[in-house]
Amino acid sequence: MDVEKAADMAERALWTGAQAGLSLLAVELADVSVWWAAPLALVLSSAKSWVVGRLNG
Repeated sequence: MDVEKAADMAERALWTGAQAGLSLLAVELADVSVWWAAPLALVLSSAKSWVVGRLNG
C-alpha cells in the first residue's frame, strides 16, 4: 500500500469518527433516542460530500 492510499484511508476513518461522535453528541443534547444518531451521521456525511463537491467543482 502506498502512502497516498494510507493517508486517504486515515482521512476517511477520521471523518467517519467525527461524524459519528457529532451525531451521538447531538442526540444526547437533544435528549432523543440514540437510534437517531445513525440517520444523523448519514445526513452529516451527505452534507460534507455536497460541500466538498461544490468546493472542488
